[in-house]
Amino acid sequence: MTATTATASQAATNTAPSTQSPAITRELAQWAAGLKHSDLPQDVVHQIKRLTLDYYCAVIAGSTTPTSRMAQAYFSSAEKGDSAGVVGTDITLSTHSAAFVNGTAAHGLELDDGYTPGSYHPGAACMPAIMAVAQAYRSSAQDIVAAIAIGFELSCRMARAGHPHTWQNGFHNTGVNGVFGCASGVGKLLDLSDQQMNWALGMAGSFSSGLFEFLGEGSEVKRLHPGKCARDGVVVAELAKRGIDGPLTGIEGKNGYFKAYASGKANGPSTLEELGQTWELLMTYVKPYPCCRHLHAPIDAILEIKRTTSLDAQQIDSIIIQTNQVAARHAHTHYTAFLDAQMSIPYAVAAAVVFDEIGLDAFDRQARERQDIAALVPKVKVEVSESMQAVYPMQRPAHVIIVMKDGSRHEFTQRQPYGEPDNPLDDAALTGKFHAVCDPIIGRERAEQIAQACWNLDFEGIFRLTALKADEVTDAAL
Repeated sequence: MTATTATASQAATNTAPSTQSPAITRELAQWAAGLKHSDLPQDVVHQIKRLTLDYYCAVIAGSTTPTSRMAQAYFSSAEKGDSAGVVGTDITLSTHSAAFVNGTAAHGLELDDGYTPGSYHPGAACMPAIMAVAQAYRSSAQDIVAAIAIGFELSCRMARAGHPHTWQNGFHNTGVNGVFGCASGVGKLLDLSDQQMNWALGMAGSFSSGLFEFLGEGSEVKRLHPGKCARDGVVVAELAKRGIDGPLTGIEGKNGYFKAYASGKANGPSTLEELGQTWELLMTYVKPYPCCRHLHAPIDAILEIKRTTSLDAQQIDSIIIQTNQVAARHAHTHYTAFLDAQMSIPYAVAAAVVFDEIGLDAFDRQARERQDIAALVPKVKVEVSESMQAVYPMQRPAHVIIVMKDGSRHEFTQRQPYGEPDNPLDDAALTGKFHAVCDPIIGRERAEQIAQACWNLDFEGIFRLTALKADEVTDAAL
């Protein structure tokens, strides 16, 4: 196995006994504190370029949402500072406050990257914390890249080890795992010692939070989860540097994270398997559609059926979506709120029948009020399939059956959603996504400058170019 082969997740299972190695927190801390930029394979560095571009796509667009605007207003009045910028604005805040606001924005439109084996969004969590501290401390590009690698890798491994048990206990994996990535990534920028990094990870367990109760409620608290863990990751790293200690076994201890959040069922030792040799960071995906990842395979299947057949929406009798148990939770048929539409398989499938492309406008108010979509949503039935469940969480396939009124059927199985490492958006498509989302908001010229800065890992340029006055930004229509 080569140093750049991302296959550790395939070997890991989440059915290991509850007995955990006594050294998980310590060994993760030692690895994080000791990693250098020179240790990173070139494909990891290239992936970080992609993730940086995708993060700024998400946060630029997300910075214009009502929830982000309210967070900007609150923090700019309550916690003034000049350490780090709020992307898409000319506001500056303290590092932890900027991390909160930018993390909220990054998750604001469901455009952010993800990691399927852990059902986790690492970019919206880790990037805001790392970028805020990097801007404040004027960190070098090499140090920032190393910090991103650490934050993503450590938190993806944590998420994979605990999923689906953390989710089954009602936790939002992004909120509860992200703080570990933020603490370790920021800790790298702060040059924490092994012991200080151990303290930071130990404290991170006490700061870990985020409940899944938002699903079907239309609650915007979901958007805050990455922001909260980004802020808290900055705080615990800074406190550890100053000497406040966290439990040395905060992850695997008898009352630690895996016991409390995953009921002791996590595959804790998998977090250390081939650490620094295989990279889960390479297994992250980027989204082609602005909605929950569980909706993507059904959307892909509908679009493929449309591509190969002459589908008359008015002649559809029913649409059956066969998927995994977790995705089937997203079967609600009410979608008055923007978030509800982004979380609903029936809505997304109906929208994919109606629209040829699934962008932000497929979920905005005008789309949600369309009668042709309203007529299709009740016809969508979501089922759990044993074959789809068997490969989850390593894969998120969906089988779609469209039954027409004349009894004919159209079927297609999407094995992996578009954007996964084995079904990827290439660099050109990723840049295209950035422009499609950001050009209407900040203009083609500024968007191109930011994209080039991301591909070049010119972080000073990124910080400067993403500081925008109000008259330079057009809000995304929701």
